[in-house]
Amino acid sequence: MSPISVAPRAGARGDAIAPMSPGPFISPPVTQRTAYLLAAGNGDRPAPFRYREGMAIPGDTATLPLRYAAAGALGGVQGSIALLSRAQPGIRVRAASLLRRFLPSSGFGPTGARLDEWSWQLGVDARTSGGHYVRVDLDADGQPGYLTTARLLGEAGLLLSEKGATPERGGCLTPAVALGTGSLDRFTLAGMRFSVTS
Repeated sequence: MSPISVAPRAGARGDAIAPMSPGPFISPPVTQRTAYLLAAGNGDRPAPFRYREGMAIPGDTATLPLRYAAAGALGGVQGSIALLSRAQPGIRVRAASLLRRFLPSSGFGPTGARLDEWSWQLGVDARTSGGHYVRVDLDADGQPGYLTTARLLGEAGLLLSEKGATPERGGCLTPAVALGTGSLDRFTLAGMRFSVTS
């Protein structure tokens, strides 16, 4: 129900939508599994739904061709990576060796105060089969890949260490199933603020 596409597309607000970066391959299956686990936990049959994500590249009408070109370039890179991941082992080894010459080594990234200088937003638009719209907005502080993620993992660990916070079921759970949504407010300590409008 959620084919992973790296092709650029038009957003509802006139933005050019590029594939999620660094890769659009993680969240869709996790989101689908969350819906399945929640439905199964309630004894319901999971309702099929579509889920896509991307990065909005805003701008005025005059820059639309440039924004689509940038989105297409990102899609081309990610499409190439997806093809390489399915190639024969010998080809993957040679490609990895070549990429190591040009890409930053592990541990490379922003340091010091530059981690704190970031702020970023994420929005989720949803429409039910009955036509009801819901929007969830996330406003966050800190570099997303290094600082915000580390803070989020710290808060999740503290939450799971509390008595009664561990989920009753086990197995391969997703974060939303393991932590629930009742404790979203505590993630403000990690610099993440959620709001829901419908």
